Amino acid sequence: MPILAILYGPVEAVIVITLLEVPATAFLLPSVRRHANWRAVMPLGLASLVTIPLGGWVLVLLEAELMQQAIGVLVLIFAALLATGWRYRRPPSLPVMLGVGGLSGFIGGAANMSGPLVVVFLLAGQNTAHQVRAGIMAYFSFSTLLRVALYTGLGLYSIGTLLLAAILTPPYLIGIWTGSRLFRGVSDRHFRIVVLTLVSVMGIAALLW
Repeated sequence: MPILAILYGPVEAVIVITLLEVPATAFLLPSVRRHANWRAVMPLGLASLVTIPLGGWVLVLLEAELMQQAIGVLVLIFAALLATGWRYRRPPSLPVMLGVGGLSGFIGGAANMSGPLVVVFLLAGQNTAHQVRAGIMAYFSFSTLLRVALYTGLGLYSIGTLLLAAILTPPYLIGIWTGSRLFRGVSDRHFRIVVLTLVSVMGIAALLW
């Protein structure tokens, strides 16, 4: 997302990444759905469906760069908190899950960066690496198609974005397949380190582009 935003602009980057998520979710979801904690993920996903349209409206009307930077700061704050080893000990309440889902849906609709917030939320619980990974894909199964439909209704697609998405889909899926293979040998501890590192890099990139 940061690289595409630098090359093509934030709006085009959001559109292309959303299109790439369709085959990616279809590829990964069948293999991870049994590991997902659907009781926790479903409130996140359902709440995001309500706020994704609001984020899409913001994407069209407001300056995307400022939102990306605000998201970057938010992601870095949560990543730093998790790096200290903090986790919530009791299962989060339904209002908390709905709040996180709503905020992530808004961010996803406006900047397609809902992933880091959901990752941080799942990592802060007592979830295993398999449950975190499965929860991320389960969450995106709720939001991806709605964002595709929303951006279609807003008239944001063009021949250029569709062509770019088609060109990037094969290497994107190769990267996902490679990551899936490497995941099999990763411990929960190393998984947390890798994910927190990647989330931090995304937060920094959001601030700098």
